[in-house]
Amino acid sequence: MLQMILILALNLENKWTELVQKAEKTVVHIVSLKKNNDNLWTNNHSEGSGFMFQMEGSIITNHHIVANSDQIIISSEEGTVFSAELIGSDPILDIAILKIPIQFWKKPLEFRNLENKKLLPGEEVMAIGNPFGLSSSVSKGIISAVDRFLDTKNYLKWGLIQTDVATNPGNSGGPMFDSEGRLIGMTSGKLAGEVENINFAIPIDKIIYWSEKILKNKAIHPMIGLEVKEDYINQDASSMKKILKITNMSQSTKNLISKNDIILKINGYAIDSKSKAFEIVDSLDYPDTIELLIFRYGVGEIKVSLNLKPRELDDRYL
Repeated sequence: MLQMILILALNLENKWTELVQKAEKTVVHIVSLKKNNDNLWTNNHSEGSGFMFQMEGSIITNHHIVANSDQIIISSEEGTVFSAELIGSDPILDIAILKIPIQFWKKPLEFRNLENKKLLPGEEVMAIGNPFGLSSSVSKGIISAVDRFLDTKNYLKWGLIQTDVATNPGNSGGPMFDSEGRLIGMTSGKLAGEVENINFAIPIDKIIYWSEKILKNKAIHPMIGLEVKEDYINQDASSMKKILKITNMSQSTKNLISKNDIILKINGYAIDSKSKAFEIVDSLDYPDTIELLIFRYGVGEIKVSLNLKPRELDDRYL
């Protein structure tokens, strides 16, 4: 029995090693240069990672790595250095598509269909990137949670994968893949401060969906214009029944929405979390209308139709 366990463990170890050897060929190191107008002899720069994408001659990475760049330099796993051109980006999702010379492009890893095979907490995953310029650095861990909503003082993010995979500056933009070697997402950042191993990745299905919109110049994230918070029925946590309560609203919605209204459904989908609400709204096209089923104390259920608005990076509305 012990011998069988040792053989199984060795096979699993060899499997990950083989996956890394295949995956690292598709990962690149990115240096984004920005001219310093105060001193023409120096450059400001940022570094990160990226990986081969589905469109021939393309690389995908984080928007924040290449934003406002004057020149983008790519280094491949083999050590080849070449320039890249920014095709388009989405600062809200934090993705950017780069064009590279076709001779340096390689076929990307297979993408996992997250609709058919959902990610589950406890799954083993691996990330490859270039932390602090250390090329092809590999780290392994598990999925800690899915559909994470992240609220910081600068921005809102939703639908993220949370992992305990060790990441550092320079890992951003690199691929994260499962035990079958299929891409599940892109490393995007971590919580700063006195925390360990709380890192986030953008799911690959969101990257594919929004990259197609970027290429069509239609990457406009919609919003309703409502500030919301998660609560419990009668504010009783023991009820275990979460609700989404409206705490404020934009001027354009004030005639139809009141504070403390509870959102029951959005376009027919039952709502019990901020992440789910943001995901549903974000999947809609702008311009369009959206239908809410709300509950108002003393009145009951009400259907409300609202116009969607374009979202800016610093907007905190649903």
